[in-house]
Amino acid sequence: MPGSCADLSRVAFWLVPHCRERAALQSLINDLARQFSAPEFVPHVTVYSCRRTPGQRELAVMAALAENRRPVVMRPTELACSGRLTQALFASLAEHPALDGLSRALHAGVPLPSDYQLNPHLSLLYQKLAAATRDSLVRETSLCLSEIRFDSLWAVAIPEQLTTLEDLYDWQPLLISRLDSARIVDTLDT
Repeated sequence: MPGSCADLSRVAFWLVPHCRERAALQSLINDLARQFSAPEFVPHVTVYSCRRTPGQRELAVMAALAENRRPVVMRPTELACSGRLTQALFASLAEHPALDGLSRALHAGVPLPSDYQLNPHLSLLYQKLAAATRDSLVRETSLCLSEIRFDSLWAVAIPEQLTTLEDLYDWQPLLISRLDSARIVDTLDT
């Protein structure tokens, strides 16, 4: 496991839901995590991911972009599953021009190139599960939200590879900005 934030070589940029939606989603994520011995995590949509830079220029880019962005309301289209560790159960989200624009702006603004491809979804469970278990979860799980308002942008330090459960436990928030105000909510000194 990584011992410090400096060991986490990538940064992921997340849209995080408004407190009401976040609480409902967090409860579902935590229940699933307990049921399947999986990590709990903040509900989010990954907008972009790249390698971290020594000067953390990507954080300045993120803060500047958040300053002129409005909260984004997205609609879940279906619950789905996959064999990927980070997408055992997830809600697919309808494409949204503001999300696409934010992802493109981060891609253009960060100093290091990345091959990240936007795939609008909100993961609900990180775990390796048998196909039958995943399929059953899709049938039995109810999201109970017809739309989700995302009002903050987070930069989170993550490891280069996400292949084992151990890779998912030590993620570190680096910067949190509210959309439409660019007010920095929290930072982590690294």
